[in-house]
Amino acid sequence: RITEKPYDNIKVRQAIMAAVDTSVYNDLVLRGTGQEAEHHHVSPIHPEYFALPKRKRDVELAKKLLAEGGHEGGIDISIDVGNTNGPWQQQVCEVMKEQLAPAGINLNLNLMPSSKYWELWDSTPFGFTAWTHRPLGTMVLSLGYRSGVPWNETAYNNPEFDKALTHAESLVDVEERRKAMEVVQATLQNDAVIIQPLWISKMFVASNKIKGLAAHPTQYHQFNKVWVDA
Repeated sequence: RITEKPYDNIKVRQAIMAAVDTSVYNDLVLRGTGQEAEHHHVSPIHPEYFALPKRKRDVELAKKLLAEGGHEGGIDISIDVGNTNGPWQQQVCEVMKEQLAPAGINLNLNLMPSSKYWELWDSTPFGFTAWTHRPLGTMVLSLGYRSGVPWNETAYNNPEFDKALTHAESLVDVEERRKAMEVVQATLQNDAVIIQPLWISKMFVASNKIKGLAAHPTQYHQFNKVWVDA
């Protein structure tokens, strides 16, 4: 939440991002079943996703940014974790704790019941929130990062981001919208509003007798086109 110290300092947020290696989380936490993320909350399965250059972990840059942010001797931070979507969330934070340490960032994990986390998810200075899939990346960003919207848990407020997002939303042609999303995604990433190392996959099991059944990323069961092959 960028209105709260020390996260109101963009250098601190950027230092945390620089110290994270997103490439390892999928294998370490999800055994290769997920996908690497890029700190901007738009997924490769979203039709308007724009592929930005991959960011690499840079511990020395993280130290430099931290010093520029007034924490040359290091910093202690805490993250609230309720495992609302499963214990993999805690595992992500444990990996992150190890990655941040060489940069002088000491991450403490504040574990709590899921119900307790949902009492503070939109006010905690640093928390792990699992978001449900939306069909469009613009939908996710408009719900969670546009200035003043109810679910803007980070309190992000950037008029340039809002303007770029509005422009992307106005474009019907998906290729044009994808081009516009480069600015949207890069702005969110550069402002280091979220640390997002991975996407999880959704899987289900069904009998071969069930026909017309398709997986849904929100795990909805849509039976209007489903039948049983006796």
